[in-house]
Amino acid sequence: MDALTAGTVLILVQFCIALVMAGVFFAAPTDKCTRYWAISGSLIALGVLIAILNNRLPRAFALLSGIGLIMAGLIYQWHGILVFYKKQPPKWGWGIFAAFLLILSVLLYLDATAAQRSILYSVTTLILLALSFQAIWQGQGGSPRTFVQSLVQGAIMLLMISYILKIGIAVIYISQGLPVTTLSTREVIVTYLIPTVGTVLFSIGLLLLYFERTVEENRHLATHDELSKLFNRRAIVAAGERELDLAIRLQRELAIAFIDIDLFKHFNDEFGHDAGDTVITEVSAVLQQACRSIDLVGRYGGEEFLIILPGVDSQGAAQIGQRLVEAMHEYHFLGVHPVTISVGMAIVPQNIECSWAQLLRRADAALYEAKNLGRDRYCV
Repeated sequence: MDALTAGTVLILVQFCIALVMAGVFFAAPTDKCTRYWAISGSLIALGVLIAILNNRLPRAFALLSGIGLIMAGLIYQWHGILVFYKKQPPKWGWGIFAAFLLILSVLLYLDATAAQRSILYSVTTLILLALSFQAIWQGQGGSPRTFVQSLVQGAIMLLMISYILKIGIAVIYISQGLPVTTLSTREVIVTYLIPTVGTVLFSIGLLLLYFERTVEENRHLATHDELSKLFNRRAIVAAGERELDLAIRLQRELAIAFIDIDLFKHFNDEFGHDAGDTVITEVSAVLQQACRSIDLVGRYGGEEFLIILPGVDSQGAAQIGQRLVEAMHEYHFLGVHPVTISVGMAIVPQNIECSWAQLLRRADAALYEAKNLGRDRYCV
């Protein structure tokens, strides 16, 4: 493949990627990362077009505008990844851009060769690709790396290899004092084909990262309450039915705790519904912290919560009930107003068939007993 054909393919690929990124942005305009990636795709596509049409000639305006657009696009791409992982893009990234343009202007003023300019371009691109790689690596944190993350990082590494090879080729030209004229097949592969493949994989990987997160967020919303961040009613009931079935089959202990915030209407009436939402959110956090890692905590509805306690007998239920009540004593709304809870505990009776509905009714009955006894307590 000759350089003209390879360059044309690269231009078409970049413009297709720009259109796809723009489409994702228009589909999700509120997500800032899609805006960054749409801008990135457009800048890189336009920059590649100008750079290839310029054909490595030392025309200052064409070089500065074409390669400058590519660099700006790479910075937007890196910033988009940071925003995707909910991190603030650093302003010093644009310092790299300014330094690059300044050095390139000096090289043009000194009538530097195409090989010397290629080294500057490749080194700067390597730095920006390395920053994107680091952003993805740090963004995944301690969680297992997914296939999509591996795909994106692999694409970045492929692009980095191509630019390392470009630096090597440029060094050979400089050391031998050769002018850059017609590109050999090897140089066409390094200059055009590898970057084309890497760019396609990188862009597709970014889109898959975005859709992977969207699917995960939708799955989370389907099972979790948006306000409390706990399991929602459907999810906690489903989990309770599974745990009950498992406890009966394996003859294991199981308890549930039905919890109600005492005098919750008082907070809504005196401080407004926003205050009530705050109480629910903060009580949810207190309950979550007071439970074990194996316990399942959910918001049953309104100011009611349900906790599934695997492996807990009547004695353990009393201890947990006391711990939950005491944990709430440490919390005060706005740091001043005490908030208490009533807790109804129910235990799965041994050697007796018990349905989920029956277990829940018993916990509800214990909850009403706790309220009738004066609230701020538990009953088993």
